[in-house]
Amino acid sequence: MQTAPTPDYLFVLVSIIIGLGISRVLTGVAGVVVHWRRVRLYWVWVIAALLVFLAHVQLWWGTFSVGETVAKGSFLDFTLFLLSPIALYLSASVIIPDFERDDERVDLRDYFFENHRGYYVFLALVPLLNGIRSLVISRDPLWIPARPYEIAFFLLMASGAAVRREGYQKLLAVVSTAIFALFIITVGSKAG
Repeated sequence: MQTAPTPDYLFVLVSIIIGLGISRVLTGVAGVVVHWRRVRLYWVWVIAALLVFLAHVQLWWGTFSVGETVAKGSFLDFTLFLLSPIALYLSASVIIPDFERDDERVDLRDYFFENHRGYYVFLALVPLLNGIRSLVISRDPLWIPARPYEIAFFLLMASGAAVRREGYQKLLAVVSTAIFALFIITVGSKAG
């Protein structure tokens, strides 16, 4: 019986966690579509759901080359590697509502503001953990092309957790989307 190469074997667990996060977002969006009559949409929530979905895809896309390095490391390296997808999954779980009761109205503006702190805290952990992982596991130099984006996303997401004002949240949705798009165009478009 042939066994999978170690990097592939380790990457399966990361893929499962990322898949759970994507599933959570898609299930929530499907809930909005199916229950549209009792859902009040809020565009900031839509952007948040879209960003967390795209962040899952980008994390999966961007970690292809890390598996080889993690496979040569320790259990602690692998655990550190798992923390980013776990934080991303938790951000999706916090921002996506459950549609369990058929009679309950869902106001996505209210839901967003009830849960924005948890969403942003978990999302702020992702670039922080990615930066630590790149320094500790991948042994990247302190300053790489992705680092300014990691710093910017960390600061933006942390500020989103700290500031509740609706005007700020709207601005944050637009700025985060623009910076994420710029990141994909300049740094994150290649696998690994």
